[in-house]
Amino acid sequence: MHKMQRMLRIGGFAVFTASLVSGCMSGGAVGLIDDPLDGFPPYGEIGPEDAVAVILSLQDDPLLVLLDIRTQGEVEAGHIPGAVNLDFRSATFESELPALDRELIYLIYCRTANRSGQVFDLMAQTGLTRLYDLQGGIRLWGELGYPICVGPLGEEHRCVGEYPSPPAGV
Repeated sequence: MHKMQRMLRIGGFAVFTASLVSGCMSGGAVGLIDDPLDGFPPYGEIGPEDAVAVILSLQDDPLLVLLDIRTQGEVEAGHIPGAVNLDFRSATFESELPALDRELIYLIYCRTANRSGQVFDLMAQTGLTRLYDLQGGIRLWGELGYPICVGPLGEEHRCVGEYPSPPAGV
């Protein structure tokens, strides 16, 4: 099995649970399907609040891959808990894309959503259809107080911020 595919299937990502989800479709994406999972926003661009809802709704579900496309140094300086890394600036980046599992849901992000917008289109062109692009990137994510961890992926690291509590009775 291809190295990236094996890494994504093994799981090195932990995700959480919740409810409420909405979003909007990216106008520039190619080949996306119109039928996301029940109760989820259409695939495409998604704001941080909706990304939190998707992440929390798919707690411990290996269907969701939180994909940080920044360099290793950027990832170690701060990443969303449970993320895996596929470096957009790597010489092998484009050759890694066709090996990604088409059945998974990818929530991709970078620092400000510039690179992730480009990657979103590249992933869609390779036939991936279950794609979310975190608008505002990890910069806006952190400004909103959502969790960010510092340190290498897969190792113990320090995290700050938190997910919002679900509404009472949920």
